[in-house]
Amino acid sequence: MSAVTENLIPSALRARRLPRISLPHRVARVAVALLMLAAGAALLQVNAAFRAFEAVVTTWLLSPFVSGQRAAIGEHYLVWTPTDDLIALQVTVECTALLVGLPLTVVAAVILAFTAVPWERLFAGLAAMWGIVFAVNIIRLVLIGWATQTWGLDPGYKVSHVFVGSVVGVLGYVVGLIVMLLIIGVRAPQRRNIRRDRA
Repeated sequence: MSAVTENLIPSALRARRLPRISLPHRVARVAVALLMLAAGAALLQVNAAFRAFEAVVTTWLLSPFVSGQRAAIGEHYLVWTPTDDLIALQVTVECTALLVGLPLTVVAAVILAFTAVPWERLFAGLAAMWGIVFAVNIIRLVLIGWATQTWGLDPGYKVSHVFVGSVVGVLGYVVGLIVMLLIIGVRAPQRRNIRRDRA
């Protein structure tokens, strides 16, 4: 029979606690978190303009690789297929960086409201996450455009959009989340060794 050393169980089960903050400070953090959610909702309302911006950036980056590149039209960017057909690829709601960035912004808002992590670390993590998510999504859109121009709609578009694009999108989500949490300073509780005395 073994007995666990007294006083070690509570410390092993306790998660790392952040310092307590005053009530006015907590109210301020909750208010800013709500503003972050409101800003996310506003960005969602103008998602068409955001998607149009993504199409413009994608067009600019595709220009050196796609022959006869045309200017973006709204949320569409244009590529030529090997059969000389001009194809308009639309940045849909399912293809925009907002699909990943906004849920992770909600995570950051919750962390801000209910913990005592430093402001500067939280907003630095949030900015880094948005930069990564946006850049990875643009890379995904560029790859789809290049593949469509090189191999046509089938297999170029289908393979790059369904398979390669999905992998790159998931990668952007995971990397963005991990980097944000690391900068903010959120880490899993460390395991502690519990001494056991043999009886």
